Amino acid sequence: LDEKVEQIVARSIDGEIGILPDHISLITPLKPAPLQYFSGGERKVAAVLGGMMEVSKDGVTIISDHAALAENIDSVMAEKEKEIAEAKLAQKKVDQVDVQKAELELTRLLVMLEAVELVKRLKNNRVG
Repeated sequence: LDEKVEQIVARSIDGEIGILPDHISLITPLKPAPLQYFSGGERKVAAVLGGMMEVSKDGVTIISDHAALAENIDSVMAEKEKEIAEAKLAQKKVDQVDVQKAELELTRLLVMLEAVELVKRLKNNRVG
């Protein structure tokens, strides 16, 4: 995403952080969580699977293994894939590599579903 935004709200390892114009320089690790940003007065949500956020005088750069705009997430498909990942983890015969892959996939899907739910809550709380 390469877009001018007015504000970013992200979940760092130290807690939620808001970034406004002229914020001090900062580099922080991000937790897997929805990220909110305000563009053109509208709040938008993305699912970000951790990574790093750098804030500089030139802007904000986020590097992550996975990110998806909530509006582009198919929640029905994500829910089905979440069930598959949970079933893999429930099996006792999977090896350590498969367990790590399933855990990572489950985390990715949970963050995506959390982002979709956040958008729904925000729409329901709008006034006017």
